[in-house]
Amino acid sequence: MLKYKKRIFIGLFVIGLFSSPAISNAQDVDARSPKPNSGSSQQIKADKKKEKQKKEAAKGIEKGKQRHEKLQAKNTKKMMKKSKRKSKRYNDGKGEPFFKRLFTKKHH
Repeated sequence: MLKYKKRIFIGLFVIGLFSSPAISNAQDVDARSPKPNSGSSQQIKADKKKEKQKKEAAKGIEKGKQRHEKLQAKNTKKMMKKSKRKSKRYNDGKGEPFFKRLFTKKHH
């Protein structure tokens, strides 16, 4: 009697596992369903204006960076370029190259 109940339970469990993907797929949006409204023309204009302001601000920041670099001495520019490359490499998660690690002194 106990084995029979276990088999029923296992059978229902397996059926539940196989039917769960079908249930989740039924909730997908149909291609024929109406698309969400993007907003009124005023909203679209406001969004475009914000986007334009963001681009102008980014341009201003870039110009400021270029001017700042232009004001520096040659050796400072070189150092800035080197540290920029190093930080980019570090932020990308690449770390130091193998031979550089191999031949640098370790600080103990």
